[in-house]
Amino acid sequence: MDWKKTETIFIIAFLILDIFLLVLFIDSRMASSPTPLVSQTLEEKLKSENITYGKIPSDAEKGSYLSTEPLAFTQKDINNLKGQKVTLQNANQRIFSFLQKPVKIDPDKYGADLAPFLKSDVFKGDKYTYWSYDKDKMQMTFNQKIDSRPVLFNTDGQIVFTLNKDNEVVSYMQTMLGDTQVFDKQDDVISGTDALEVLHQHGDLKQNSKIINTTLGYYNLVSLPSSDVYLPVWAFEVEHEKQMTYFLVNGLEGSVINTNDTQAVPSEEAK
Repeated sequence: MDWKKTETIFIIAFLILDIFLLVLFIDSRMASSPTPLVSQTLEEKLKSENITYGKIPSDAEKGSYLSTEPLAFTQKDINNLKGQKVTLQNANQRIFSFLQKPVKIDPDKYGADLAPFLKSDVFKGDKYTYWSYDKDKMQMTFNQKIDSRPVLFNTDGQIVFTLNKDNEVVSYMQTMLGDTQVFDKQDDVISGTDALEVLHQHGDLKQNSKIINTTLGYYNLVSLPSSDVYLPVWAFEVEHEKQMTYFLVNGLEGSVINTNDTQAVPSEEAK
């Protein structure tokens, strides 16, 4: 009997058996291991929850904390407002004007046809931008701009036009913020896309919601005895079940701002 040949056969057989057992072991480990989770993109997450949105700004922005305070108007500021009966109210921090000749507008044009009037007949009216129209109150609101960005949810920097039943502006109320002082150097502001992801992770966006508008503006963070502190924020106008809600995200720190100012209001379809 050729023992060397037999020994070689046994060695090969055991080697094949070892390989077979190793393959079985690896297969069993892989079968028992959980399938790794595939990370979803923000777009995929929103799509799976039927959250729709339009164009979200993704450009790099700069901003900083700043301070300002309500401006006290002077008689000189209103002397050139012709064709209006103007009074100063609230310690001269508010202009109230009644127009002698109403101005016809189309509320569906988002204030575009009020631009000439703002430029020529309102004190520094070109420093304000259209914000909203309240059909029930028949009022159109323009917000003051700081560094080309609107001041949000603050009655100290607004023009509110009142319309009659014929869609004519008959009066307006104006407030204004004075000169601003920057607290620190300009810093990076998170993109609108990153702010949206922060809002989604915070759990504020409900399924079947629709993001109507996304705006980068300034929000009054805190009021001090000498001035008010503002910071850049992303404001998301969100519609859910015919209710409109505004959510704010801190543009410098990337955190959701919980505020009573972002109350739900009926959408246009619900009115």
